[in-house]
This record gives sequence, C-alpha cells and structure tokens, in this order.
Amino acid sequence: MVKRLLCSHPQVSAVGGGETRILEAISEVWPMLDADAGYTPGAASIALAGFARHVRETLGDTSEVGAALECLVGGLGAPVVRLVGQPRLPLPPALSSGELAPLFGAFLTSVFRAAALDPSRPFLCEKTPSNAQYVRRLRQCLPGCRVVVMVRHPAHVALSHTRRDWGPPDLVEAAAYTAAYFRSWRKAAVDDERVLMVRHDHLVAAPRRLLDEVRTFLQLPPDAAWLDRASSEIRPSEDRTVSLPGQGLARMHAELAREMECYGYSVSAEGQ
Repeated sequence: MVKRLLCSHPQVSAVGGGETRILEAISEVWPMLDADAGYTPGAASIALAGFARHVRETLGDTSEVGAALECLVGGLGAPVVRLVGQPRLPLPPALSSGELAPLFGAFLTSVFRAAALDPSRPFLCEKTPSNAQYVRRLRQCLPGCRVVVMVRHPAHVALSHTRRDWGPPDLVEAAAYTAAYFRSWRKAAVDDERVLMVRHDHLVAAPRRLLDEVRTFLQLPPDAAWLDRASSEIRPSEDRTVSLPGQGLARMHAELAREMECYGYSVSAEGQ
C-alpha cells in the first residue's frame, strides 16, 4: 500500500518486476566474488551467471537491463572463458569488498533505472520484504539511499502467514516463524538518519501526518494534491485475530512477546 501511494507522487517511479529480491541476490553472489570470503574461480563464474539470470528473469530481458549487466561484468574485469562442463561464462577475478561496493552500487542505479515504469521521474522506489535484512549491504553499495521499513503487529503478520501456501498453517508455528523473521530484522537493523521505521497502526491513525513524515524523510518535494489523495486512500486492515480462540491468541502472543516488546506493541493491546 505504501509503495503504491509513494509511487503516485509525481516525482516517484516504481521499479518494475514486483518484488525483485535484487539485494538478496547481490548478498548471495557477493561472497563468491570477495577475495576475503568464499572466492574460487569456477564458483564465482557460475554464481555470477546465476545472478545475471535472476536479474533478467525478474526485471526483464531488455537491452537496457542487458547493458547494465554488461557494465557490471566489465567493471568486475571478467573475461568470457569456457570452463570444463560449462558454457562460455564471464570469469571474474577475486576483488575486495571496497572494490565490489561501488560496482554493485552503479549496477543497482542503472538496472533500477532501466526497469523503472517511468524513467523520467527522478526518484525510484523498490519494495521487497527481505530488503530490511540487507540494509548494511545496501549501505555499502548506495550510501546515500533512504529506507522506509513498515512494521505491522507481529500477531497479524503471523496470522497472515497461515493463509499463504508457503506459510506454517499452525498458529503457534506461524508465530515462531514470524518471531524469527522479526529477530533477523533487528539483527540487520541500521539505526541512523537514513532509515525510517513506521508502524502500520500509526499510519492508519494519522495518515496525513505520517505520510508527510515519510515524504519529508525521503526528501520528496511537497505536493498538496498528492498528500490529500494518498492520505484519503489509507484504510485500517481487518483485524482477523479477533476471531481466534482466546487461548490460541494468548499462545501466539507468548511466542511473539519479545518481538512485540521490541517494536512497541503491548500484549494486552490486541487491536493495535
């Protein structure tokens, strides 16, 4: 919802491809290229090819996306070679983190611009839930970018997982899964002026104030018409936890107690 509203601002364009998982993919390929991590020539070549495949499948196999990938491969200094049992692939040398960071930063900028729904707009917005776990990696690549982390009540998140094909159907298992995910957010968190955390219930309670806070944080120009329209579209989500048996909800809250406390939610304030 917030991504959609932000991208309705006249200065902001969404990045196509839905949830791209590009930061996740970069974090997976990075150690394979890093001289101080897991670099071996063959593994680095195969990992880079897999990364390129993910980018094309996610953002589109366009000439612009291809050009961004070619620029990355060229920056890595990866000649195309034929490995035993493999097709011809770029073979990157081992590089340091200090060398990798600006290369992937330039790549992110160019490939997101290539996949922008409206490349004429100066601000780009990409939303993938796992981005919150890779803020430190993002900081290495794009030190000046800004991150908005939206947080919902952990019990509501856990309940939504039971309704997904990939989620645990059991309430307590879903709560444990959610607690682990929230813990990983906390471990990956970067507490600085370039990260803004917004609670969903606060946004619903004061949409105009919170949206303008987000706009100011992102350094977007004021736009009264956008703020009026966007704030009017925010509606409270249905609280499906009210239909749960009291004992089931209590067990979920017990599993989630630590995360609820860390993110400012009270166990007794079940409607938040």
